Amino acid sequence: MQNKIKELRTQLSITQRELADMVGTSQQQIQRIETGKVAAKLGLAQAISAVLKKPLNAVFPGNDTLLQKVRNQSSRSDDDLESIAASGIEMDGCIWTVKLWLRGQQDYLLLPISPADKRRFYSYFQERAAPDYEHFFVFDSEQHRYALNAREVIFHQFLFDGFPPIPNEEANEGRYGNVHITMVNGGPVIELYCEPDESEDESNGDIGQLNAFFDILESESESTERYQLTDIDGEDAFIRIGSIAMVRIALDALEPVEDDEE
Repeated sequence: MQNKIKELRTQLSITQRELADMVGTSQQQIQRIETGKVAAKLGLAQAISAVLKKPLNAVFPGNDTLLQKVRNQSSRSDDDLESIAASGIEMDGCIWTVKLWLRGQQDYLLLPISPADKRRFYSYFQERAAPDYEHFFVFDSEQHRYALNAREVIFHQFLFDGFPPIPNEEANEGRYGNVHITMVNGGPVIELYCEPDESEDESNGDIGQLNAFFDILESESESTERYQLTDIDGEDAFIRIGSIAMVRIALDALEPVEDDEE
């Protein structure tokens, strides 16, 4: 996803934090949009363009034809939405939540999910998992990154807008850990507090232990493989991949907000 946000805000001597305050979002979200990790919802893209005093197609180039096509359609296919999202703008304005049950758990979970990840979710869970290998679906909310073990998800449903507010996970986030691992078969939630990963070191390719954890989960590891996490006290924990139902880690621990003060 290419955009001109950094170039244009730098010309106006506006920092990421200042831009975030002006458009009503977080600096981390501006950082993720600016670097092309996520698409900006149309309303937010328009607000950013207004602050930068440029038309939408100058801030998010290459989307004029696609936007016009979608605006003229009475219905929008996932392929159309995905094409526009690739240019940096998300046309699905719904606030989506996935309601799901994990095998053995007594209560369902309500997890916020982006429109782009919702589109990926359906096709991912139709795939047949290979025996003795684990199949994890990784996605982000605005505050967390999740990994769901496809074997352990026995029900899911997408809910949009108007649904009762999701219980605030943040209230418990600071109680102990920034890493939460739910075990299979209704097992416990294991909490760890780990040092946040630093920005990727391009000289040696080091992405940090938490980002590497998600890489391992996405790589369809063998069920018996174990991953080592070192907590803030230097104590090592070893987690069997096949015993994990879900992982939730705070985005602040995975993608530190960079200081861009002018």
